[in-house]
Amino acid sequence: MSRKEGAFRLFHLRYVPLFAAFLLLGLFCISLSYVVAAIVIAVALFILFVLTLHRSISRGLAVILAVTIVLGYGLASLSLYYRNSVGISGDLTLSCRAVSVTEQGGVYTVTADGVTYDGKRYVGGIRLTTDVPVSPGDRVTAFGRVEIDPLSLDDMYTAIKYRMGTKYVMTATFCETEAGRLSLATRIRNHCRDTLLKYQGERAGGFTYAMLFGDISYMDRADTETLRSVGVAHIFAVSGLHVGVLAAAILFLLRKCRAKRWVMLLVMLPILGFYAYLAEFTPSILRASIMILLYLTASMLGMRYDDISALSFAAIAILLVKPLYLFDMSFVMSFLSLFGIQCLATPLEKFFRKRRLPTVAASALALSVATSVAILPLSATLFGRVSVVGVLLNVVVVPLASLAYILTLVFLPLTFIYSGFGIVLTQMRYFPLGITEIGAWANEINVTGEHTFYAWEIILYYVTLGFVGKYSLARKKVKAVTAVIVAAIFLILLFAV
Repeated sequence: MSRKEGAFRLFHLRYVPLFAAFLLLGLFCISLSYVVAAIVIAVALFILFVLTLHRSISRGLAVILAVTIVLGYGLASLSLYYRNSVGISGDLTLSCRAVSVTEQGGVYTVTADGVTYDGKRYVGGIRLTTDVPVSPGDRVTAFGRVEIDPLSLDDMYTAIKYRMGTKYVMTATFCETEAGRLSLATRIRNHCRDTLLKYQGERAGGFTYAMLFGDISYMDRADTETLRSVGVAHIFAVSGLHVGVLAAAILFLLRKCRAKRWVMLLVMLPILGFYAYLAEFTPSILRASIMILLYLTASMLGMRYDDISALSFAAIAILLVKPLYLFDMSFVMSFLSLFGIQCLATPLEKFFRKRRLPTVAASALALSVATSVAILPLSATLFGRVSVVGVLLNVVVVPLASLAYILTLVFLPLTFIYSGFGIVLTQMRYFPLGITEIGAWANEINVTGEHTFYAWEIILYYVTLGFVGKYSLARKKVKAVTAVIVAAIFLILLFAV
């Protein structure tokens, strides 16, 4: 029996991005007032009605998309209500396991991954302060005033609490501790950190540890600020780049061993899952892992893999489970970066190759420019500035960081088995040290632009990005002229004094 034209396919572009767009719109409406949200949803439904009258889409698809936008709004509303209004509060005696502890002036701030009250386990972490010494892994029993720490969606910095899982705050008036054991993920991370600090020193070891797990607390503060100012801080935040490098290395070895496609999928699934567990399931890692598994599944089934449909599917899968991730900076930056690469990397690479740049250099420069362009208004708004030098710097830094990352993945486990491999880790310290020195040099000549973009400017920017990208059917000359005009406008906004 033949497949009907227009039938839904998991790996086909036809409908998945459309579902993702309406789900995103529905989720985003939770950040608006009731009146504005109702107007936005009504306009979207009216557009669906017009498209149905013109037979651009079927009635069935219009109904499903209408349900999708309403579902998105409902999921976001329920999630925010549950996060801010449902839970325990008052003067209570709780028990929890300390995950991390910081001390300042004799006051200990303890972060726990969950709380137990009256014999019942409650979802949601807690941040409590006490003057009793606490160590990570300890079982803490405390009495004090417990309150729900409200989650605001006004900006992406407050929304990060949703990803970190911190729901409650408590100032303990009574506290006692019992020695306990850290979680498996924490023990593995700590062992990796101690080994790297031992063989590479505090500065290089802290950098390498940040590249592996995204924890910058052991990095030199000056290095962190320098790399942020020149726009290459993403190399020490666990992201799709890291997962992609890890997956590419493993797939290269499997192909050399002539493994079958289903074997590749079975091997990659637990590896990516375990790495995501160690890195605490950040949105960027989840996005990259889902897309890689979709690619392997499509390859195994002999189906066509499409980048933007896979990106849309990953967004849907994550947001259905964690709807408020839409307001998380890590989620937004990860998806926008890859969307920019999908739209612009191929046209830019062709453009650079026509200017007789070597293929490798053209590809690296195209990826760097595409990523920078994709996150430009968001970076300017969130961080207050955009680095021009960072675009070119990424062409050099990203390959160095990727090589250091692969070598660390190989020799760090070998060092656990046989300490003699530690000498290799010691020599590898020149990678992070070299990157920080390059960043410091670039920071001296750094050129930055500053502008806080309004909502309408951001909307115009990303509509233009989609229009000039490879998915648009407009003529190349029209795309080029549009890109030049809009680029000129935004450069004036960034660098006008």
